[in-house]
Amino acid sequence: MILASSGDHYEEYMVINGVWDMVGSTGDGGSGGGGIFTLEVATNARLGGVKSSDEPDTIAVNPITGVMTLNQVATTKLYVPTGDTFIIYGGSA
Repeated sequence: MILASSGDHYEEYMVINGVWDMVGSTGDGGSGGGGIFTLEVATNARLGGVKSSDEPDTIAVNPITGVMTLNQVATTKLYVPTGDTFIIYGGSA
């Protein structure tokens, strides 16, 4: 994307589930934002950016494919609903 010089303001929208949603904007509405693109943080109600992490119990994003994967997670972090049984099978170990 080519952005205009300082003082211009752009907003980017996408149609998600039939509704227009702003996914990013430049600067601060034309008062000297400098044409910097701002991608809002994703929420459960808004499409946006997520940050990748290599830390345990977080999400890693492949920089080539954009595919997100869950890094290692401790079994203590798993949710087991009431009435279910969580079984760890070690095979012949």
